Amino acid sequence: MGITEIGEMKGHTPLVSVVVPCFNEQDNIQDCVDQIAAVLRAAQIPYEILVVNDGSTDDTLGRAHSLSMSNSYVRVVDLGENCGKTIALKEGVRRARGDIVAFFDADLQYSPKDLVIMIARLDDGLDFVNGTRDYNGYGASRTAFSRLYNRMVRFLFRMELRDSNCGIKVLRREVADAETIFSYGLPLVVPLLKIRGFESTEVPVTLHERKNGESKYFQDGHFLGGSRNIRDITYHSIMLLNLLAHSPFESMRQNNGPRKNVSS
Repeated sequence: MGITEIGEMKGHTPLVSVVVPCFNEQDNIQDCVDQIAAVLRAAQIPYEILVVNDGSTDDTLGRAHSLSMSNSYVRVVDLGENCGKTIALKEGVRRARGDIVAFFDADLQYSPKDLVIMIARLDDGLDFVNGTRDYNGYGASRTAFSRLYNRMVRFLFRMELRDSNCGIKVLRREVADAETIFSYGLPLVVPLLKIRGFESTEVPVTLHERKNGESKYFQDGHFLGGSRNIRDITYHSIMLLNLLAHSPFESMRQNNGPRKNVSS
């Protein structure tokens, strides 16, 4: 994997680093970056946006490059090949310079306005904030799969958790350890951090229908959402059992000293 970085942050140090993983999002990336920038600028939050190109075969990288050339707050990380969303986020987090790290999907199914709300919640002494989707932008089958998975997580780990795999999250930098938080896959980042004893809450977020491009994971009209979704279900089920087996060890692994019990 030959990773290259384009763009250099100039001026003030960002408070928030927004990591945006992209795979074939040429029709969304401009609007995504513009909307994030407009909302954070209006809220007077110093920021940077890291666009991570995950081996796109369209013009996503070219358009992201143009954005970095015309905007000092945009940096581009090119993975050179398709490595998957988890690796894309991991590489973005590694390069984040802000005290706060946010995850935000490029497809604009989430609203950047929710980022501001979630960032503000960190002032309540929390370590990370997770979004909870209203599922208005999903079909019945995809919604059913997601809700079933979340029920399994709640049952197995005995924790209140409504939406472990929401694509919008905000974490304090000391919590967002790129080398360890993705060890069990992206859907288990939130339960992993809760097991480690970090303080958190969940904030309702609006889920919009995708206007451009297509989902990289779930194919409507296909059995169990298509072959890629079946592979994802199998992989994440194995990772869930793996985390369950290692949860006693993870509960002793705290990145920032002693913590109180987690509340949702």
